[in-house]
Amino acid sequence: MEYDEFREWLRARGGNANSVNTRSAAVRKIEIEMAALGSPHSDLDVAYEDDQFAQLKQALDDMRLDVRNGGERFRILFPGSKDPLNRIANSRAWLGQYGQYRGASNRPEYLGLKADETYWFVGGSFGGTDDQVQRFLTDGVWEIRTPKDDDAAAVRSMQVGDRIAIKAAFVQRLNLPFDNRGHWVSVMRLKARGVVTANPGDGERVSVAWDKEFEPKDWYFYTYRPTIWEIRPGNELADRLIAFAFLDEPQDIDWFRNHASWSKLFADNAEPSAPRFWIEKTIVAGRPDREVGENALGRVLWSPQRSKDGKNIYSSMLQVQPGDVVFHLTDNEAISSVSVASSAADRDFVALEGSEWAGQPAFRIELKEHELLEPQLPRSAFLETEPFSAELKELAESGAKGLFYNSRRGLNQGAYLTEATPTLLSILNRAYQAFTGRGLPYLAADAPQEAEAVIEPYTLDDALEALFFDRSDAEDILLLWAAKKNIILQGPPGVGKSFAAQKLAFALMGAEDRSRFGFVQFHQSYSYEDFVEGFRPTSTGFELRPGKFVEFCRLAEADPNQTYVFVIDEINRGNLSKILGELMLLIESDKRDPKWAMPLASGKVPFHVPSNVHIMGLMNTADRSLAVVDYALRRRFAFVNVAPNLKASKFREQLTVLGVGQALIDTLINRIGLLNKDIVDDAANLGPGFAIGHSFFCAGPMVEESDVSWYARVIRTEILPLLREYWFDAPNKVDRWEAQLLAPL
Repeated sequence: MEYDEFREWLRARGGNANSVNTRSAAVRKIEIEMAALGSPHSDLDVAYEDDQFAQLKQALDDMRLDVRNGGERFRILFPGSKDPLNRIANSRAWLGQYGQYRGASNRPEYLGLKADETYWFVGGSFGGTDDQVQRFLTDGVWEIRTPKDDDAAAVRSMQVGDRIAIKAAFVQRLNLPFDNRGHWVSVMRLKARGVVTANPGDGERVSVAWDKEFEPKDWYFYTYRPTIWEIRPGNELADRLIAFAFLDEPQDIDWFRNHASWSKLFADNAEPSAPRFWIEKTIVAGRPDREVGENALGRVLWSPQRSKDGKNIYSSMLQVQPGDVVFHLTDNEAISSVSVASSAADRDFVALEGSEWAGQPAFRIELKEHELLEPQLPRSAFLETEPFSAELKELAESGAKGLFYNSRRGLNQGAYLTEATPTLLSILNRAYQAFTGRGLPYLAADAPQEAEAVIEPYTLDDALEALFFDRSDAEDILLLWAAKKNIILQGPPGVGKSFAAQKLAFALMGAEDRSRFGFVQFHQSYSYEDFVEGFRPTSTGFELRPGKFVEFCRLAEADPNQTYVFVIDEINRGNLSKILGELMLLIESDKRDPKWAMPLASGKVPFHVPSNVHIMGLMNTADRSLAVVDYALRRRFAFVNVAPNLKASKFREQLTVLGVGQALIDTLINRIGLLNKDIVDDAANLGPGFAIGHSFFCAGPMVEESDVSWYARVIRTEILPLLREYWFDAPNKVDRWEAQLLAPL
C-alpha cells in the first residue's frame, strides 16, 4: 500500500496525529493479514485494482457476523481485543477511506455503504436536560427513559453490530465555520459513537461498545431533534451524514448550502439579508494604526477578543456580516464617516504591536466604501439638542440594550461596537437632517424596516410531545398566530392554557429561548404605567419609566431576525382600554412598522410595536366576575377555544407514567366526562366555557399517596369547590355529583 501517501492524504483532510496513526496502522494490519482474510493478493493496491476491496469488505462483514454468534475469528486482526465489534466496524470504514484515497473521490458511495445496514442517532439526556452521556460511556450502554410506543419499538429493533451515535441538536448563529449570512443554522453535535453489542429487548436500553478514540464534532443543516433517528444508506443526505459520523469524512458545507432545502437562505446566489447598522466608537487621534495604513479608520474594524479582565464585551464583532453599515463615532466628538463591511470577523487576527492589546487574540473586519460625512454630526447635535437628547434619554431608560451612550447622555465606557436599532437610527437621522438639511447615507427619511423574522426549529413535534392538542389544531393556531400577530386562548379552568401558551410560544419562536418570552398577568389594579410607561417616584422626584411591554418591544426591535412572544394571562381581568392606550392601534398586524410610530402619552420618542412581536392573551371563560371583552379588542385578536381533552391518549399515558392504575384512569375519564356533559347541557347557567379541564389531574399522586387517595383529594379540594360556585343556587345538585364522583371504585 501507499502508506506514507495515505497518511499525508488523511492529514490534508483535517486528521490529527492520533487519528492519522490509528487509521493508517489499521489499514496496514489488514494488508499484513490479507491471506488470513481469504484474499488471493498480498498488496492492498492490487486488491483495489481487482475488485475495489469487495472481497476484503465481505471478509470483515463475515467476521462481524461471527462475533455476533460467539466466534473468535476477529483474533486474526485483533488478538487481544475486548471490543471486537467496534474495531471491525472502524477497520472496515478506514479500509473504505483507503479506497477513497485510491479512487481520488470524495463521493460517499466509494466508502462501500450497504443498503441493509442501519445507523442510529440518539439523544444523550433524559427530559432534554439531564445529561447521561458520561454515564452511558462509562457503563457501556444507551438508554431511553419512559419511551413512547414508537421509540420502544425502535430500540427493540436495534441489532447487534449496528452503528450508533449520541447527538444533541440545537441552532446557532455565531462562531460558525462558514458564512451563514446572519441566519440561524441547525446544528447536530455528535458526542460519541459506537457499536451495539447486545439488546435485551425491553425497548429501553442496549449495550454499546463506545469508540474511546472518538472526538466530538458538529454537523450542520441536515439534523433531527427527536430522541431516536434511524438512518439507512440510499439517499445522498443520509449517505453524507453516515460518512461524516462513522467514517470520518469531512462535511461538504458548500454542497449543503446550495442544496434545495437550504439554498434560499445560504446558497451562493441567495438573496442577501437586510443589512444591520452599527456604531463604531473609536479614538483615532494619536493612534498611528487608526490614522493611516491598512488598519486605519474606514478600512477595518479591529478589537481584542476579550477585555483586560477577561469579559466578552466585543462579541458584537462576530455578528457583523458583509453588507452591514458602520457609522464611525471618532474621538468621542462626532459621527465623522460611514463604511460598509466587506467581510465577517477574522478570529485569527493578532492585536497590533504598539497598541495596549499587543499580541492578544483579536478580531478584524475589513471595510469598503468609506465615505466622510460633510459636515460631521457632532455629539452635541443629538446628545445635547432637543428633542433628540430627550428621546435618546427615554430610549436608554426604556430597556434598550447595548447602546453607545447612557441615560445621562454621556458616552459609555467601552462599547466599541454597538448595534443601531431602527428607533436609534431614526433619532440620529432626524438629528442630522436638522443639522444639515439632509439625511445620513444609507438611510431613508424613516428608519429601515425590520427584517422578516426567521423561525427556527423548536418544532411543533416538540410542543406536541407535551400538549394534548391534535396536530391539525396546533398547526391552525400557529398559522393564525403568525398571520394575525395577536391571539387569545380562551377556555374553562384546567385546560392548560398557560402551559399551552408557553409550548406554542417556543414552537413559534423556534427555540426554547426564555429571553424572547415575556409574561404578565392583568388584574384590576394593573395600569397603563405598569404596561406601557409612566412616571415613577425617585429620590429626587419623578422619572419617566418604561412599562413591561415597552421594555420587551425595545429588546425585540434590537433583534429583528428573531421572533418574540409576549403572553398576557387573565387578559380580561384588567381595564383593557385604560391599560393599552395607544397600543389598541399599534398592536394591529398591519401597523407593525416604524411608519406608524407615535410618541406615547408621557414621552417624546416615537414608539411602534415591532413586527417580530407576537402577543397571546389567556382568558378564563368560567369567571363570571370578569368584564366582557369589548369589540375593539376582539377585532384586533383572533380567538381560539381550548376545551378539555380527557380522552386524549397522551392524558392516559401521562397518568400511567405517574402511577395511576388503568381502572382508576377509566373511572376518572368516565365520571368527569359525564360531569362535563351535565355542565355543557346546562346552557342557561353554564355551558361549554365551564367544563372541567384535564390539568386538574396532571400532577399525579404525591410520594406515598395511593392513586385512589390522590383522586379523592383532587375531587374534594379542587373540583367540588368549583361546582359549588357553578351551582351556588342548586346545592342538591352539587351533593348528587359529590356522591357520584366519590363513589367507591
